[in-house]
Amino acid sequence: MAKIERGVALVERIIERIAPYVTVTGASSSALDRLESQLMVELPPTLRRFLEFDFGFASFGKRWRGRGRFGMGPAPRARASSLRRLAAAMTDEGWTSSRLRRRVVRLPNLPGEPWNCLYLGEARADGELPILGLVNDETTVMPYFRYSAFDLYLVEQSGLVALRDSLRLDDVESHLVHNPDLSSVVPDEYNPG
Repeated sequence: MAKIERGVALVERIIERIAPYVTVTGASSSALDRLESQLMVELPPTLRRFLEFDFGFASFGKRWRGRGRFGMGPAPRARASSLRRLAAAMTDEGWTSSRLRRRVVRLPNLPGEPWNCLYLGEARADGELPILGLVNDETTVMPYFRYSAFDLYLVEQSGLVALRDSLRLDDVESHLVHNPDLSSVVPDEYNPG
């Protein structure tokens, strides 16, 4: 597979591909600044660019779950949660095998697919935050490191490219330097520690 471009350039290409087929509402710069203030973290540049195009993830289509996570009103209002609260929404027991205590924001997913959430920890040098996946096995919810950046989540979830783990988890180490608590959810072959 040829190397794909990354970052905001990749998000721009995805927007170009889907824009002719959807009517969506984007967020203003000031609305995104208020959202960052509410979340107490800078949005990754790739997520910020996508929210300028479509803050409600309406371009993903009606069958996506969690598409209203950034709000459907005049401005995005992300709902920060914890892995424990998301675990309670996934199972009756409502507990998780993770000791992660950071906040997350749920991102859309297809029915039957793992839940996705933006991890509101420390950003790496390019401003990106990791995306965690959540799966359950009846009694336990297990988080795992799913994408190292929002652009990778977007390109795969939009159906444009199916990514191998090596690309999906590109540069995991750069997140672990700033968020050592994530090492418990990174597969051993990608975990230097």
